[in-house]
Amino acid sequence: MVGNPDDSNSRIDADAGAVTKKGMQQNMDSSLLVAALTTFIGGFLDAFTYVGHGDVFVNSMTGNIVLVGVFTAKGNWQQVVDHIPPLIAFLAGIFIVYRKSLPGHYRYFHQLAIGSLFVEMIFLLCFSLLPKSFPSNILVPGIALVASIQYESFARMESYNYSSVTVTVNLKRFAEAVCDYHATGSGDSKRRMKLFGLISCCFVIGALAGGFCTGYLLNAALLIPVFLIGIVLFLKRKEFW
Repeated sequence: MVGNPDDSNSRIDADAGAVTKKGMQQNMDSSLLVAALTTFIGGFLDAFTYVGHGDVFVNSMTGNIVLVGVFTAKGNWQQVVDHIPPLIAFLAGIFIVYRKSLPGHYRYFHQLAIGSLFVEMIFLLCFSLLPKSFPSNILVPGIALVASIQYESFARMESYNYSSVTVTVNLKRFAEAVCDYHATGSGDSKRRMKLFGLISCCFVIGALAGGFCTGYLLNAALLIPVFLIGIVLFLKRKEFW
């Protein structure tokens, strides 16, 4: 007995839909995990340099600018000078990534994003082996440069914008999602509430871990973000190779 061709086509469409849905779910899970890991790393590195290298941030430029103002008012010019190089390095990293995202360069953007993580991992690994006496005026701007490239390269979580190096934007998105969910009860607002709540917590946990580990391990604490960057590279390997 010959089967109905329409039934066969329906089964094929259903199977294809199931495969597509499964692939989308895997991509969403990967995107969320990458966002959580990069945000944890952002909090960790800020705490690492603040605790271990002269009260300077590598990600929170707002904090550095505030401290520049405070130390200028106090006449502490050495501290003012120490906080300027990370600002310049951060701006340089943003310029590099933005330049590559312009028309004519976009085909290199994914390679730059993943490549920047690889460079960041090697950079942090090298500095994790150095003594605490190694000059902070070399280490901190270097981390700020690669961290800003990470910030500009990894800015999407599923279909939402997020920040991997500061918590302010993510808290704003979380608060907006809470208000939307309270007003509408929509599934999208509930999803955003969970996502931004999670990665905000990841930043806080990263900062706590960075402050604690730096106090005990000194520069060797950088081995923790090195390991986590390795996980991100593994998750994003298909976009690089």
